[in-house]
Amino acid sequence: MTIAEYAERVLYAETLEEKLKILPLAELTDDGIAAIPPQLVEPGRPMDLRMRIRGAEGKPELPSRPQLVDEESRGVLFHFFGNHELMAAELMALALLRFPDAPRAFRMGLLQTLREEQRHTLWYVRRMEECGVTFGTHPLNRFFWDMVAQMETPLDYVTRLSLTFEQANLDYARHFAGVMREAGDEKSGKLMDQIYRDEISHVGYGLKWFRKWKREGQSDWEAYQESLVFPLSASRAKGNGAEFNAEGRLAAGLDEEFVRELAVFERSKGRTPNVHWFNPHAEDVMARGLNGGDYEPKRSVTEFVRDLEGLALYLARRDDVVLVRETQRREYLERIRALGFDLPEFEKVESDTSLAVDSLTADRRLNDLRPWSWDPRVAKLLAPLRAKLPKSAETTKWSAEIRGLFSKISQMEEWPQWSDGEMPLSHPVIDGESWVNAAASIQENWGGPVSMVWKPEFAAAGRGFRRIEPEDTGNLTGLNAGPNRVEWCGRGVLEPWVDRVFDFSVQFEMTGDTLRRIGFTRQLIGERGRYLGTVWSPKFCRGLDSELAQFLMHHALPNYDEGEPFPENLRAWLAEAGYRGPVGIDAFVYRDRAGNLAHRVVCEVNPRFTMGRLACDLSRRVSAGHALAFSIEKKQERTPPEEGVRFDAHRKLTAGRIALTDVEAAGGWGGWLKVARDVAELAIQP
Repeated sequence: MTIAEYAERVLYAETLEEKLKILPLAELTDDGIAAIPPQLVEPGRPMDLRMRIRGAEGKPELPSRPQLVDEESRGVLFHFFGNHELMAAELMALALLRFPDAPRAFRMGLLQTLREEQRHTLWYVRRMEECGVTFGTHPLNRFFWDMVAQMETPLDYVTRLSLTFEQANLDYARHFAGVMREAGDEKSGKLMDQIYRDEISHVGYGLKWFRKWKREGQSDWEAYQESLVFPLSASRAKGNGAEFNAEGRLAAGLDEEFVRELAVFERSKGRTPNVHWFNPHAEDVMARGLNGGDYEPKRSVTEFVRDLEGLALYLARRDDVVLVRETQRREYLERIRALGFDLPEFEKVESDTSLAVDSLTADRRLNDLRPWSWDPRVAKLLAPLRAKLPKSAETTKWSAEIRGLFSKISQMEEWPQWSDGEMPLSHPVIDGESWVNAAASIQENWGGPVSMVWKPEFAAAGRGFRRIEPEDTGNLTGLNAGPNRVEWCGRGVLEPWVDRVFDFSVQFEMTGDTLRRIGFTRQLIGERGRYLGTVWSPKFCRGLDSELAQFLMHHALPNYDEGEPFPENLRAWLAEAGYRGPVGIDAFVYRDRAGNLAHRVVCEVNPRFTMGRLACDLSRRVSAGHALAFSIEKKQERTPPEEGVRFDAHRKLTAGRIALTDVEAAGGWGGWLKVARDVAELAIQP
């Protein structure tokens, strides 16, 4: 029999017995058959082994690890792998037929690999039958086939099959060998061991020819990335839910550079991604008007944003895309991955208002746009991506109404009395006259000169706040009246500087017309109202003194329950403006003039991501019953990025201090996470 006839039988035979009949190499002779065109072909299979029609229902579901103690569940797993091995054999047969003029050594190696894949399929079929599962009784996925069958060159073959799908098997085979033994199935463990050893040689075979055919001067990683055609990506060269197997890849001959790059590379394997962008200076942009005017960030702001833009990855999921200004260093991503955090895909932009010319994100289907905050520059940056959203998407669109949600004047006009006292705590200031009148009203309400704070109409994290001491209140004027006069600062709000006892935030998510509460976090605020950090704990009032804890539980926190007036009012306000996405409410407990605890239900509304929301999302990586603190700190030389890190049995954090951003490359700032059993152990000082 010729090699071509053998390959045709494997590819087109209508029975599994014929497909898996292995002939000795000595009985096969080479020939010069004409090539099969690079069009999508279907392998011959019996009816019960036909691959699922594209778009059809019935996607195969892999059993979970706990389910694999059941023998039938293990049979279902072998059914999944058996289909992959059968497809691999069929694709190798197709490659033999499509590339008859490829080097003989390549074809003979391919033939040997094909025979081993036939053997693997036989092993899986026998083992699944021993587990009570018949091949063909579960849906058969075809993605593997569709991604490889249109190969146009032998380089396409080794890139797509050997270095992608077979490389992923280095993770699966070793992982499930251990899982089988964990389930007490030594026989299956040995089977997976043998397949693992064979897969190392298969990847090595493909790598040898890949290096012969790639462009001179390219690294393996560069050439591999260049050779893959979307939707196939390097993420497919890694096993889902299996530990990344660096040792097996090195044993196959892949170089360390390739292995390290692959370990931190991510791209969606099917789920349409959300797109994230970190722009904590959004209020500064919108302060210049609906279109952002001539806004250009100061150098200090640019450095701050670049140093901290890695924080966006903790708001994203593995399949999401995070747009970045600077390529994230591999060493930083390796450190974060080793701590158990999932990595999203990163894509570098051209500028804060322009995607890269070769943006892949602009050419793929997307689920949602999730910037830190909407602002005029973000709207311009993400505009090309809107066409890639589903028609049903309710993604926020930048408008005068959305800008109005950020206005502290608008917020206080919406909620003038949302505090325990009869008098309002916030007074809109739009000109010099209202500035003087607001100050006079505050002094009258509080019985004389008191400290006050002016907040710009558009500001975040305490930026731009101005504190006015009691001795200066007699010098307030709306005009530039010379020395020792406190002039009108601009549009904003004027408030009494009350005796704040406890600052906190409430995190919500606006989806459709529904406002869902995410959680509560403690806010650490400095003397001048500047943000210092956030604390999250599973029991919000734990560690507080009895008076404050009782006040919060029975008086303050119920205001944010579903069905209460404030959440319903907030929901309607956001819905009317067309806003969808994260929302943070800043609130606090203070002492009134009589010294009693009082509650300001809403101090500020932040229709965007906040550090409080970030802390809530970070809590997913923290062990049950443990607390965390997040802080933004100036860079300290010789401070290690990790100290005292410990994990529980599930690799969740139980202790330690961790730099969440790339502090080793940062210019001046870092985002830090601290984890402890109890809030008191976090030792975070305002």
